[in-house]
Amino acid sequence: MSLRRLTAALAVGLVGAALVSGCSSDPTTPTAASRTGAVGAVSSSGTSTPSASATSSATTKGSATTEPSQSPTTSATVAPPLPQPVQSVPKVKRSGGATTPSVTAPAAKFSAPVKYPDGVRLEIVKTNRATETGHGPGVMAGREYVRFQLKLTNGSAKAINLNEVVLTTYYSSSKQLAAPVYTESAKTYDFSGTVAPGKSATAYYAFAVPDSGLKKLTMVVDFDGLHTSATYTGAVVLS
Repeated sequence: MSLRRLTAALAVGLVGAALVSGCSSDPTTPTAASRTGAVGAVSSSGTSTPSASATSSATTKGSATTEPSQSPTTSATVAPPLPQPVQSVPKVKRSGGATTPSVTAPAAKFSAPVKYPDGVRLEIVKTNRATETGHGPGVMAGREYVRFQLKLTNGSAKAINLNEVVLTTYYSSSKQLAAPVYTESAKTYDFSGTVAPGKSATAYYAFAVPDSGLKKLTMVVDFDGLHTSATYTGAVVLS
C-alpha cells in the first residue's frame, strides 16, 4: 500500500471513531448537578443520599400525623361560677321620674312591713322554701330557693309606676349575690303596671339561697324613683 492510501485510511478511521463516540453519549441524560437538586448528592460509591429539603419535608409530615392533639378537653357538666359579693345597691336611674328619692323608710325585718310616711306600704305576705324541678334552659334541677310573695299598697295621693321594679338579694357575712330563679316550677311573677291611690299589687320573686344563707339575708326592693328602696334584713321567716 502506498503512503497516500495509508494516510487516507487513517483519516477515515479517525473520523469514524469520532462519530461513534458522539452517538454513544445520550444528550437527554441529566447532569450530576441536576440530579443533586432533585434527589440528592451523588456519593463516591454511586448511591444517592436524600437532600436536606426532602428530609425536612418528610420529617414535618411524619410529625404532623403522629403527634396527638393537644387541645384541652371540657367536662360534660360545668358548675356555674360563684357570684361576686355585693358591695352596694345603688338606686336605679329611671327616665322621666325623680332623680333623687325624697320619701324615705327604715329597713325592716322579714316579719314586718316597710312603711313610708306618705302611706305607701310594702310587706312580705308569704315566704316558702322549695327545690327546682324540670329541665330546659336556665333550670338547675335540685337547686334550693326561697320564694317571696310581696304586696305593695299605695296609700299615697299619687299613682305608682311598677314597670321598672328591681330586686337585689344577697346572703351571709360575705354578701354573696343570690341568683334570681325564673323557672316554671318557681311560679314567679314580677310587679308591673300602675297602682292607683288606694289600690295594691302583688308579685312573686324567688332566689337561689342555701340553708345557711337564710340566717342572714338582705333583700332590697327598688320600686320607683320617688321612694328610697324598701330593705329587709335578718333571718328569713318561713310561712
